[in-house]
Amino acid sequence: MPSTKKQPKDCPKCRDKKYNLSNHEGKLRAKLCSCFLCQECDGEGRTFRQDDKGVAFLADCSFCFSLRKRLRLLNDSGIPGKFSNSTLEIYQPIGLQNKKAFSRAKDFLEDFHETPKQPYRGLLFMGGPGLGKTHLVVSILKQLILEEEVDGKFVDFFQLLSDIRHGYSHDQSEMSLIEPYLKSRVLVIDELAKGRNNEWEQTILDQFISSRYNAADKVTLFTTNYSDQDRASTDTNARTISFQKQSLEEKVGDRIFSRLSQMCDFIKMEGEDYRTKIQPTPRAIRKKKMISVFESEL
Repeated sequence: MPSTKKQPKDCPKCRDKKYNLSNHEGKLRAKLCSCFLCQECDGEGRTFRQDDKGVAFLADCSFCFSLRKRLRLLNDSGIPGKFSNSTLEIYQPIGLQNKKAFSRAKDFLEDFHETPKQPYRGLLFMGGPGLGKTHLVVSILKQLILEEEVDGKFVDFFQLLSDIRHGYSHDQSEMSLIEPYLKSRVLVIDELAKGRNNEWEQTILDQFISSRYNAADKVTLFTTNYSDQDRASTDTNARTISFQKQSLEEKVGDRIFSRLSQMCDFIKMEGEDYRTKIQPTPRAIRKKKMISVFESEL
């Protein structure tokens, strides 16, 4: 029997979204807000229904099942907890290239919403650190999960390599760690080309790219600090050069780069690392002053 309780409005905790996101031990955690009251199941998640013969059976609540499923998908996505508040709405692009990247992210979401079952080219955001590349791809992934009920995963490729190495000592196969990412409808691969790029790392990367490349119904989003060309001769920003002595093609090889070109739109971002603009803490300021005094006395 439907509940007679009324849903509270304008909840200060969730702002009427009916769920809250938080950083739980380094991972994004989504849970229903305390203000949420299901009109059908009173929060139980299941309710009694009757079949054509009048026989009662316990079924998932049609009213809140979809919301609960979206939150489960988000909890299983692997998104780092530090991005719990990241959305496109709070991203503030600086410079023409970053504004174009922001616009492309919004267009991607709009297109996906209008025709969710259509095959899509992925996006590859490239540029130096601290430009908001991961912020953009995570914001896209979160919105697709929460609004489109998409099965999506996030993986830091460098961290995955470390996990695979660790798994070897526990008789855990590569495929057992990789397969959940390969099967997801939308996959975010962060820090593409980071690492030594030896033969073993290239083999793992090739498994990812080949699997996603051959699956027309799957979309892959990437971030990388490398460009699609050697920028050392064209970029006057010394900070950027230090991170891009090699091009992306040189890092991943001709075959993988060719497939990336067919899978994704390359989106270049540029500018200064926003992290360097963050105001130092009082403790850091005091430490800097102490060092200055010490050096002046030498």
